[in-house]
Amino acid sequence: MFLWSDSYEGSFEKFKDKLTSSLVLTLPEGTEGFFVYYDSSHVGLGCVLMKHGKLVSHATRQLKVLERNYPTHDLGLATVEPTEIRVEALEGVHSDYGDTHEDSKKGAQEAAQQLSQTAMTYGQSNPFIKNREQQERLREASLSCSDKQMQSYILYGVGYHNGGLSMNDRNLIEGLFLNGDVQVLCTTNTLAHGINLPAHTVVIKSTQYFNKEKGIYMEYDRSTLYIVQLLQMSGRAGRPPFDDTGVVIIMTRKETVHLYENLLSGCELVESQLLPCVTEHLTAEIVQLTVSDITGAIEWMKCSYLYVRMKKNPEKYGVRKGLIGNRLERHMQDICVQNVNELSRYQLIWTDEDGFLLKPLGIEILECSLMTKYYLKFDTMKHIMQAPGNCSIEDALQIVCRAEELGWIQLRRNEKKLLNDINIDKDNRLRFHILGDKAKRKMRVQTREEKIFVLANDCLTGDPFIHDLSLSQDMNAVCANGYRIVKCMKEYFLYRKNYRGALSSALLTKSLYQKVWDDSPYLLKQLPGIGMVTAKAVHSMGVKSFSSLSDADPRKIEMVTGRKNPFGNHIKESINILVE
Repeated sequence: MFLWSDSYEGSFEKFKDKLTSSLVLTLPEGTEGFFVYYDSSHVGLGCVLMKHGKLVSHATRQLKVLERNYPTHDLGLATVEPTEIRVEALEGVHSDYGDTHEDSKKGAQEAAQQLSQTAMTYGQSNPFIKNREQQERLREASLSCSDKQMQSYILYGVGYHNGGLSMNDRNLIEGLFLNGDVQVLCTTNTLAHGINLPAHTVVIKSTQYFNKEKGIYMEYDRSTLYIVQLLQMSGRAGRPPFDDTGVVIIMTRKETVHLYENLLSGCELVESQLLPCVTEHLTAEIVQLTVSDITGAIEWMKCSYLYVRMKKNPEKYGVRKGLIGNRLERHMQDICVQNVNELSRYQLIWTDEDGFLLKPLGIEILECSLMTKYYLKFDTMKHIMQAPGNCSIEDALQIVCRAEELGWIQLRRNEKKLLNDINIDKDNRLRFHILGDKAKRKMRVQTREEKIFVLANDCLTGDPFIHDLSLSQDMNAVCANGYRIVKCMKEYFLYRKNYRGALSSALLTKSLYQKVWDDSPYLLKQLPGIGMVTAKAVHSMGVKSFSSLSDADPRKIEMVTGRKNPFGNHIKESINILVE
């Protein structure tokens, strides 16, 4: 027999009330601490933030695909993270503006979204909005922003910054952050590349990245480039004269804490960077005759800092731990012999039958000397040596696009539409196009090499469509590195008596140096004092070459360009100097 007592009735009514009533969050009053309760599984995450036994905030979500590989205790940390952000905002930690560094564009946007959503829950108490004037400025700025996501985040004093933003949006968010209207800026590592945005607090959210091949998160390779970027990002905090102090927060695993403490205190160990480019350096030593045999090459490597660090930290250089003494020397010898054989196979050096003696195959202008003279990568030199016998200008430009010197350029998703439109080229501006099936212009740019090819062709028209900062930087890098590569190509073809290839390379060299084709209607912008606007004005009066400009009336030039006397005379003098 079951007795339904008053206590049971009270519990049932309480349970019914909880199920049918709306959830009301309490205000986080007082200075006492908060309590976080969380739970996680391989399906989803959930956590609540409580104070005095009352609910302050709560959050739940399903796991992302990649997170299903995490162990359960790591998922618990992922649950706590957004709650900690809320606690910081509530307690006014962000009274000075700061930025958060993410490892990807998507990560920066998601962080900004979380922060803006958190700020939205506090209404008029948003810790990132100090007064009504700031709010009005943010409202006006959001209306001029073309990025729909950014528009909503700016209203709450939060923004994000990455290489995919348009130039206008980038200038807008940088200005808002510098003025202090945007208090929190979530960024990728773009801020490590010469953009001056000082902050009071810098948070580097992670020191790991997801390796798609292995399916796991891995620590970033502690190369010189990564360390420099990390220090650059950290150096944004407390930069004079903007601030007296600064705070840098690096979120990393316990096992790697000491590495970053050493880095920031100036006690970081420097590892050798010779191994990835040992082929190029060894070639230079052979060309200069400082290494004349395989024994000398091995001794040269043993005198390098690479050998010192390989003995101290073998695993860093792909050496099995435990190799000591003769075995380590044998490993160094294998590296050396492998590189010598590769150079010999491509006829960059000469070796005797035993592979012992080493020497360059001639004097100064041979392949190995050219590679050293122009500081080219070995793979780039191989592309040059494999060029077709009747190498055209387009073939030479394709070699530049495949060069290892430009391997750092990436094809970003937000760039594809513009690059596609340029390659489709409805106005027939470009000299060369990326072709697909049946020799038709491709509708989609899909690879890094294709992006470089389109950038170079657009630039060499003399009047490029590309004005975006990120793409403009890539374009300048293509022209600067391409000029050096094609100069090497020209000398190589001359040595091989491939005169058609030499002529094609010479024409491309001049074009890349001046950033304009030799038959461009805007050739005149090469002259000092003539920019694109002036070049178009002169072109409109029928002046399309240096010879026609030399015969033109100086006063007519001034009238067409809207410039004052003696501008026309100066232009004529420049032409005469050029002819001489």
